[in-house]
Amino acid sequence: MALFDHTDVRGYEYDGSTRASTHPHTKYQPFREATSTSLSTLLTVARGETATNLVTNPRVESSTISMFTVSGSAISRSTAQQSVGAASLLVNPTNSAAGEGMYWESTIIPFSTKAQFLTVAVEHRGASASGNVKIDIRDSAGTTIHATSGSDNLATSWRRITAQYTIPPLTDATTYRLYVVSNTQHNINWYLDKFQFELRHDTTAVSAYTDGSFGINHFWAGTANASESYQRHALSIIRGITIKNESATAADIVYVGFDNDAADEDSGIPIIGATTFQTNFPLHFTNKITLIAAQNTPTVSGVIWGVSSF
Repeated sequence: MALFDHTDVRGYEYDGSTRASTHPHTKYQPFREATSTSLSTLLTVARGETATNLVTNPRVESSTISMFTVSGSAISRSTAQQSVGAASLLVNPTNSAAGEGMYWESTIIPFSTKAQFLTVAVEHRGASASGNVKIDIRDSAGTTIHATSGSDNLATSWRRITAQYTIPPLTDATTYRLYVVSNTQHNINWYLDKFQFELRHDTTAVSAYTDGSFGINHFWAGTANASESYQRHALSIIRGITIKNESATAADIVYVGFDNDAADEDSGIPIIGATTFQTNFPLHFTNKITLIAAQNTPTVSGVIWGVSSF
């Protein structure tokens, strides 16, 4: 809603409640970076979306690949190519027919009175730039194709393919399979990485790839590279900061701005060289933190505290 006059302040001023001001900090973002006499942004608030990945070895880091099953091919873990991490799944089709490759089978997707959305994705790379692959969502027997990405040509670079299936309301609990197979018969090997299989109730959109090794706000449900993984909301409200100016020169001042551009001492909080600034009271900023140095390129380090929402 647009602001029409100077009395309509509720759109841009925050008057926090006691409950909100005592909300524990559940998010943090460490940092260390060099500043300069040009304005830079230390943090831009972005809450992001939550996501899950039900594939238990999605980046093929674990040497155990028994969660993947052959379907007219041979498969192995390979360190020759990778889109993320150190390895990928090498697929060698037998060249007897179309539809050769592999599949992964989900855990049981529960019964629901409402529609549920399955979204899947994988990245592929060919041993050469010929042949093709596709991704299918199939039933528990692998005979019914519920959704497909359609054919995608192999290339000597990584390419992502996706598919989405809406499970109708009142569907019995069952498992589903994610197939990655050749669309037409060929004998070109290919690599697979960044497997993703997600059950959602809010959208049919395919999430960006996620797993528990992506750092802050990502975690494994159990053993790393051998369990499901999750992505939580990121920091969306800035509640505090500790920032150290690592320069030994007092005149190497760094100005810090909250939800504004810290151009100088009139709009930024000065952090003198070799000192630390720390908030000991709750803040409430929802946009950004900016930095600018008075001279030279002093390095600052510390941590930003916050919450994802109230």
